[in-house]
Amino acid sequence: MSYLKNRTAYVKSAWQFELRDSEVAMPSHGEILVEVAACGICGTDLHISDRTAKDWQPFGHEVSGIVRSVGIGVTRFQVGDGVALDSSAPCGKCDICLPTPHGRGRPDLCSSTLSFGKIGSMGFGKFVSGPHECAVALPDGMSLETACLTEPIGVSIDLVETAKVNPGDRVLVIGPGPLGLGAVAVAKRAGAEWVGLAGRSSSTARMHAGIELGADQLFEIDKVPLNATDFGIRRPDKILVTAPPSTLEAAIQIAARGGVIAYIGIAFGPGSGIQIDADDFHFRKLSLRGSHASPGTHAQESIQLLAELPKLSEQIISHRFELEDIANAMIQARDDRRTVKKMMMVNPIS
Repeated sequence: MSYLKNRTAYVKSAWQFELRDSEVAMPSHGEILVEVAACGICGTDLHISDRTAKDWQPFGHEVSGIVRSVGIGVTRFQVGDGVALDSSAPCGKCDICLPTPHGRGRPDLCSSTLSFGKIGSMGFGKFVSGPHECAVALPDGMSLETACLTEPIGVSIDLVETAKVNPGDRVLVIGPGPLGLGAVAVAKRAGAEWVGLAGRSSSTARMHAGIELGADQLFEIDKVPLNATDFGIRRPDKILVTAPPSTLEAAIQIAARGGVIAYIGIAFGPGSGIQIDADDFHFRKLSLRGSHASPGTHAQESIQLLAELPKLSEQIISHRFELEDIANAMIQARDDRRTVKKMMMVNPIS
């Protein structure tokens, strides 16, 4: 088996980073090798840096790049193709993935997922390899930086679909990070009559981007708590939470009768527990739904949305950095909520 020299970032909590020179294997059957052009910093990267990376590990999963080698059996891609990677893909073969009558027809619930990245190979590096099913081809003219948003915008799509946003709905997005900003645009595209965006007043750039992406109204929750907010003619029908689970209590309180709350917030600890008034929840006919876009099933739709709405990438990507500066970039992403929206590593392509 042949190998390529690779340089990859590693993380260990709390907030330790280092770059390592290693080797990445050429792709085996059904795999592709991708030269990484761009990789975005995700909130999950911040979580693992802070708490969950007990041992050194490579990281980064919002990836785009150029196919440099294909394994036996791969016919979807050729060397030189531009691709975006989803962090995982359904296997397509298990009884959950298979359509009825032999299966459940729910590839989004697959537990035998396919994932890219091997030992010493993840998004914050020079090369990454994995199953071709995790990749999607780029349309003509799409930049690799824009394509890097495929995975996070797919998460936003999943959130909106989980809430079943329909034409005429009043939608509140809680959390103006990249996923929330994506959800604003996706909800508008789904026909929402009104979209509000709630966040802290210190998140200046993110809140402004929300207006640019279609939010009709901003709510600064550090000034007026959500449960004291006047929503005018009708409370939100659909509430999309991209914030810690503790936010769910207020979301439930402010939802319209028959409202749906969908969320993707993660606490990774004691903060994952909430309390609700079950009687009130029952009598107001509310629904609480978890969104978890793993395995990823929205990559193709995400690519199409990014192609249709160039403003998405323009408004979400705020900072660029090189691999060698990964430690400083991660600290800035953690601390600078006033100007940072999406920080993206950009590699020179050989």
